[in-house]
Amino acid sequence: MDVDEDPPGASLVSENQPSDANSVSSNEEPSNDARAPSAASLDNKNDDDAGLALTWTEDGWHTVLSRRRKNNLKKSQKKPETGLEKKNEKSAGHPLADAARDSQVKRDFRRRKRRGPTPLPKEDIKVIPRPHKGLTVKNLFGSELSMAVIEACRNSFGGESFLLRVHPGSNIIILSTPHEQVAGRLREIDQLKIRGRIYPFNAYVADPEDVLRGIVHGLPPGTTQADLMANLRIRTQGVKIERARMLGSSKSAIITFTGDVLPRCVYFMGAEAICYPYKPTVQVCKICRSTGHRTDLCPTPNTNVCSKCGTCDPTQEHECALNCAICGEEHATGDKSGKKKLKNVAP
Repeated sequence: MDVDEDPPGASLVSENQPSDANSVSSNEEPSNDARAPSAASLDNKNDDDAGLALTWTEDGWHTVLSRRRKNNLKKSQKKPETGLEKKNEKSAGHPLADAARDSQVKRDFRRRKRRGPTPLPKEDIKVIPRPHKGLTVKNLFGSELSMAVIEACRNSFGGESFLLRVHPGSNIIILSTPHEQVAGRLREIDQLKIRGRIYPFNAYVADPEDVLRGIVHGLPPGTTQADLMANLRIRTQGVKIERARMLGSSKSAIITFTGDVLPRCVYFMGAEAICYPYKPTVQVCKICRSTGHRTDLCPTPNTNVCSKCGTCDPTQEHECALNCAICGEEHATGDKSGKKKLKNVAP
């Protein structure tokens, strides 16, 4: 740890300390007469200064100074050239090149400043509370949400037991905790009291990062999770079905596996069905045509927008030309021909 200034009180540096170490000692041995005023000045310090000075042992002070010199030496050796130095050395007399280089330096600086949030602990259990229509979580303070969560769990734990993060694009809340008991309480949340009003929520536990997910087509619409889990089987060794659910009112189901390989097929009530790798698509709201959240989670359910062309407050006679809300091209939103339908998932 760097030390910005000398500690209060008398100097406790040994006689062998070199003279260039922040001017804290000299090569000449002080006499007894010279030590006396120094000791007297230490006795005249107030109690706070004396207490602080006594905590600085001689060995510790030497260590601090040594580390400080090493850190300063490393900083001086690794000091990068600034944009101004490069400009003077390489592009003197070229104003256009200088301006372009300065602009690039500024863009690089801004890019370095735009750092995303730190990843949540991988080992933690992630609970996702989703609000119903009419609530925009990005307009709320994080402390408001955390206090509402603690109150909804009947104050059985405090803020030190979990981490809360708002995901504004999806209009959801992410709760991360390493404690199974806390996660069990969080997943039971069905409403939160925020600013005097009660808002309904649906909470679920997110899949871990090391699971595999596949999608199966051609299943009866409306099949419950219990029926899926009771009638799904696989023959791949070392792989287990952890969870399965239907995708809305479609004929497709998403299945979560644990193991090293995604099964090539599954069996539903004895019938073989090909299992494809699940590729998440961009969510588009049919009410406000915004991306990032589903229709049933729209924070502005009273918005009047044409779901096909995106015209605000449309009349019955308006000219409706297909326009994709994801890529802006002239086709229906979510069409198979869309180039930006799939989410960009990091490898």
